[in-house]
Amino acid sequence: MTDTLHIPASIGAFQISSWEPITGDASCRRYWRVVLAQGETAILCRYPDRWRSVVKRDLEVLQWLGERNLPVPQVLVGDPRALWILLEDLGPVDGEQALMETPSAARTERALALVDPLIRLSALPVQHLPGWNPSLDQAFLRWELAGFEMWSLSATARQRAGRSLQSWLDRLAALVAGHPQAICFRDFHLNNILLNADGRVGVIDVQDLRRGPDTYDLASLLGDRAMPGLLNTDQRQVIAERWAEGVGAAPGWQHRLEATTLQRALKVLGTFAFLSAKGLHRYQRWIPKTASAAAGLARNFDAPAEAMTFLLELTATGGFDVW
Repeated sequence: MTDTLHIPASIGAFQISSWEPITGDASCRRYWRVVLAQGETAILCRYPDRWRSVVKRDLEVLQWLGERNLPVPQVLVGDPRALWILLEDLGPVDGEQALMETPSAARTERALALVDPLIRLSALPVQHLPGWNPSLDQAFLRWELAGFEMWSLSATARQRAGRSLQSWLDRLAALVAGHPQAICFRDFHLNNILLNADGRVGVIDVQDLRRGPDTYDLASLLGDRAMPGLLNTDQRQVIAERWAEGVGAAPGWQHRLEATTLQRALKVLGTFAFLSAKGLHRYQRWIPKTASAAAGLARNFDAPAEAMTFLLELTATGGFDVW
């Protein structure tokens, strides 16, 4: 797909008056906020060539969630045979921006609304989820952790860590895979949550919906990206307790959350390293706090010394050139 796409003058019954690109995350999809002839805005999405099977899945996921009262964008125009779709615009303010604009003392109250989609999602029987995506089972969780080995560690560091690191990651994946199961958004972080002044919460980037550990999305919300810098430990604990009460979490959820947060943090560090290697350096701003959180938790899960050394050095340097 070229950098200069011709924006259609209309899509379905909707006339497009003007548009502006939206900076995407790491997706191959491209997005624009468009003004329609009637004056309202919508989100126009263009998929890469040969992604029609992906379009079909994404549309089905959005429809399935929408029919179950989850706060996802309504599909205004969507054809599985096409590469363009038009979605409801849930607003330009994501969770990170909303919390940054909120005084620190008031952030907890505003952030409590962010767990509502997870509470609603938890009410859906996991066995009713269609099989669009593979489950976050032991093999998949270990595959996520392989990114930490491959992209965060140099070949020398991997050799030095040796089998002890691989065995530890094997055990961590097995532990998290044994948790109670729920339906997960998978990437439920502040930049995929829209939070407007009227209190409305919306969720985007939901196409990875799948079965997984019950605390996986909560770990993503509380531990990923900017959240640890916006809410302190006590504030995040309040959010976690609201989630636990709302979903009726099984006993031991705090320990499960620690394990899942560790797995997720290591997975995310691998993702950030991969994206940084591709020249997307904006993700490096989240590295120090993510590595610090992982180091703090890793001690409780018998991490090998080599892993602890790397995480502590990464916390101090904030980059992936430490090796």
